[in-house]
Amino acid sequence: MQDIKVLEQAGLAKNDRKIYLLLLEFGVSTVSDLVKKTGMHRSYIYEILEKLIGMGLAGFVVKNNRKYFEAAVPERIVEILESKEQEINQNKQEIKKLLPELKKIQKISAVKQEAKIFLGKQGIKSILEDVISTGKDFVAFGAEGKFKDIYKWYYDNWQKRRIKQKIKYKILYKETLKKERQQKEQTLAEVKFISKIYEFPATTIIYGNKVAIITWEPNPIAFLLENEQTAKSFVSYFEILWQTAKL
Repeated sequence: MQDIKVLEQAGLAKNDRKIYLLLLEFGVSTVSDLVKKTGMHRSYIYEILEKLIGMGLAGFVVKNNRKYFEAAVPERIVEILESKEQEINQNKQEIKKLLPELKKIQKISAVKQEAKIFLGKQGIKSILEDVISTGKDFVAFGAEGKFKDIYKWYYDNWQKRRIKQKIKYKILYKETLKKERQQKEQTLAEVKFISKIYEFPATTIIYGNKVAIITWEPNPIAFLLENEQTAKSFVSYFEILWQTAKL
């Protein structure tokens, strides 16, 4: 007997279809008849028959204390598909009603923050590479010139790539570094110096919607927070410091 796979659309798995088609072909059958024709276990056939009965695709009568099963008319398949179609259309309408609420949830999830910790020189490099990959202008403060001192050739390579991508930045150094970090050293950059009364134990870089805080220990460590509102707050703080800083 050939399988009719399209019946799967009505919710009939392979063995469900086999039993249903046998009932159509041979008419009234007992479970023993179906065991002989399929080789399936009796309990499994009972499970399938219960499913078919539940779907309205089969029924049974009892004669002499024995159950005889029979397939329902094939038109029932069309009824099942039509019912599924109605259910799908109904669900579609319900989802449409929920769209405004789902969009609100999306907006809420969009402002969730993500935090990461990076360890060692290679970890700090990952953040610096991310600054380049983001491709946006950025600001930094609390800088002590450690980037150039620690990374040397990588610093030069990084600056060349930044300039090639025309990424600009503003940076605040401590005034004690004024002789070492001159404006002319840095292309596409604005440099200012802030009073030594401001103590920054770490370097802060704000780029895109990310804030990186780096401590330049012998084994550097960085904390990266990705959150648009937090980044905006840090930029606002930077601008206040920028106004008080000197060239």
